[in-house]
Amino acid sequence: MNFYSNLMLLATVQLLCYVSVLEAYSNGSLLEACATMTPVHETFEPSTEPCLYETRPSELTVIQGGSISVDLRNISSNSFRGYMTMAFDASKPDDAGPIGTFGMPTDGQLLSCPGGVNNTITHKDNNSIKRNVTAIWTAPADFVGSVIFKTTFVRGLSEYWVKVPSAGGNITVFSESTTSSPTTSTPPCGAASSVSRSWIWGVILLIPLMFQQV
Repeated sequence: MNFYSNLMLLATVQLLCYVSVLEAYSNGSLLEACATMTPVHETFEPSTEPCLYETRPSELTVIQGGSISVDLRNISSNSFRGYMTMAFDASKPDDAGPIGTFGMPTDGQLLSCPGGVNNTITHKDNNSIKRNVTAIWTAPADFVGSVIFKTTFVRGLSEYWVKVPSAGGNITVFSESTTSSPTTSTPPCGAASSVSRSWIWGVILLIPLMFQQV
């Protein structure tokens, strides 16, 4: 009897540990994941197969402080359950931290990773099947340069992809250009004086002819 009781107790403990691991990343609340964007799936390694999903920005250019839409979607018939998306300065290593801010995603929640506020979006739970998630990203008002989005997609406990770069290339954040006033073309130097001299000489030459007619 004691043997079976101990066996059941051990199985219960293992089950609780398994569930806690799932919940740790499924609710997107672990700030530890900010550093590596890697889910807490213990012994399972990221997939080396081509990713089944993509991150697609709506535009490839945006003004300082401007916003664009970012879509996470499947490029096959496979849905995903978990995700984490950040925007990085493409000229710096990822450990410099994410930049910009996100609005609330259509299926998920906001996360404030170190160095910013609402600079990350992630899933709220891993129970809902997702084929498309959309969020608005706003560029920093004081940043000019190239931005790349990276997303970790989780299909299941043993199948996930870490820091998949956004499709279509990097995003260029540019400063607001000053509109130059229209310029009027001016004649080359000396053109006006040449025209004036030609007119004067024409009048002088016409004077004798006028007297001859009289």
